[in-house]
Amino acid sequence: YKAAMKSVNASAGGRGGGALGAAITAKDTAAAAAEAKKIQAGFDTILAYWTAKKVDDAIGFATTARDAAKTIADSSDADAQAAARMKLTAVCGQCHMAHRGGMPPNFEIK
Repeated sequence: YKAAMKSVNASAGGRGGGALGAAITAKDTAAAAAEAKKIQAGFDTILAYWTAKKVDDAIGFATTARDAAKTIADSSDADAQAAARMKLTAVCGQCHMAHRGGMPPNFEIK
């Protein structure tokens, strides 16, 4: 789970939005699709984690994020990718508010 979260953060997170944000800002749809595939794979792991724990809201967040990443990966339209990225980053924040505690670098799952 932690490795998947770190991988997703490397691709989608940070102040600049990671490699995904850079690709979308540059309207590089191929690079955005490649990063989104990594994010989608990460969310497959994250979804499995929350499914095993039977935490309904987290399952919903992870499903929405995975589906947004898939939309980016499957699209060659820069505007559609940008819209899906906004959905992805919003749902990341919602899940973190609900299920992440602690302070960097010592986050904990709550």
